[in-house]
Amino acid sequence: MIKIARTYYKKITYLLVFALTSAIFFFATLYLSNTFVGVVDEKNHAIGVERMINLSNEMVKDYDIIFKHTNQLANFVKEHPDSQDEDYFDFIKSTLMPRDLTSFFNRKNTDFVFAYVVARDDMISVTYPSTKKDTSDITYFNDNASQYYLKFAKENPNDIIVQGPLISPRSHQVLVYNRKAIYIDGKYWGYIGLCADFYKFLECVRLNVEDELFVYAIRSSVYKSGNDFIWGDNKLFKRRGQFTRQKSLFFGKQRWDLAIRVKEGNFASRYFQVFYVVMFSLYVIAVTFGMLFVRNIFSLSQVKTVDLLTGTVNHTGFVEIVKKKLENNKRKEYGFIIVELLHFKQVNNIFGFKTGDEMLIEVTKRIRSILNYNDKICRLGAEYSIFVDNIKTVVDLERVCAEIEKAMEDTFYANGYAVKQNILLGYASTIENGREIKTLTHTANTMLDDKRKDAVMFKTPVAFDQNEILGDNNQAS
Repeated sequence: MIKIARTYYKKITYLLVFALTSAIFFFATLYLSNTFVGVVDEKNHAIGVERMINLSNEMVKDYDIIFKHTNQLANFVKEHPDSQDEDYFDFIKSTLMPRDLTSFFNRKNTDFVFAYVVARDDMISVTYPSTKKDTSDITYFNDNASQYYLKFAKENPNDIIVQGPLISPRSHQVLVYNRKAIYIDGKYWGYIGLCADFYKFLECVRLNVEDELFVYAIRSSVYKSGNDFIWGDNKLFKRRGQFTRQKSLFFGKQRWDLAIRVKEGNFASRYFQVFYVVMFSLYVIAVTFGMLFVRNIFSLSQVKTVDLLTGTVNHTGFVEIVKKKLENNKRKEYGFIIVELLHFKQVNNIFGFKTGDEMLIEVTKRIRSILNYNDKICRLGAEYSIFVDNIKTVVDLERVCAEIEKAMEDTFYANGYAVKQNILLGYASTIENGREIKTLTHTANTMLDDKRKDAVMFKTPVAFDQNEILGDNNQAS
């Protein structure tokens, strides 16, 4: 019963160690993972802030080219209000549009400029390039949908009024319209305009919808602050996490909302994969060492309570068990047996300790085969103490003793030797001798002492080489 309880106790202990280790690593991984996520978020936040600042500055700086060219053309018109259209055309061609090596290497070109217009009395008279003159993209300056921005420009003569980006109904290009009202001597003269290709402008600032680290989006009202235009991932404006950064840029009183998000991609996921692999490896190592530690603890405790050679209870544990049963079970009767192996020391001296160990194992097996599972057995050297549980009469105890003596009569085969082992046996019972362990032990030992006097004292136990016996049997057959 104790062995079964011990087995369950071991299983429960192993399970608790496994559960505890798993729980510790689970919460540790969860905590470190959240900490790691926080660190990654902070890093992405910092990267996003830096990228947003650089991108905003670059967009504003490049868009200043449009403002600069628009102001140059406006100033020329103010200085030469009576010039012919050819003069305005030549100024645009010679001053605003040339490309040289310096501008090329500085990436300050006018590739994103789609067309220039000059509109005296709000009627477009000059278009550069001239091929754009009759296109709907240019005539849009005079369209009814554009009248709001024309009025806006007249009311703000010192500002360049931006409209767009707008999708061209025919060419499907995305254009940004810029106009500036011209006042000469306090009288409205007309306006000049510059049309910019929105996608080419983004190329000049090296901005794509997506790159290795970020996803981008731009939103701008296309007409009277309504009908937002979206470029990129529109979801960036609905999401407000630390991964997303938003900023508003103003171009000529036109607001562009810019959003970027750090890609939740390979860079961070690789770190998480390494993190989880490391944590899982540490978990496996911790569980393995935990199980080995528990096993060693049980092994050490077993050395204290169990004879490792025969699996019997050691003397201290045996005495505690017997005392407990005698005190707590007054209604039950018990038997106490002592079995002494005669001349066993000579077996070790003559045939070796290996032979002696195998003999002890076999003796224990034979005794166990006779006892019930509740009976306890203890070995101390070449002497066995047996506690027989729940006997009815002394006859029951004598029957057990007789069966043990009979079992020991058969030859033992150990380490290649056939050994005849004699025993002495003494017993006592609670029926005749009371319930004190000292009394039971003394009574059994007294019986042993009496038998020792009458026993034939062999100098050497009778033993034969097992191989010789098998050989003789083969010859006889």
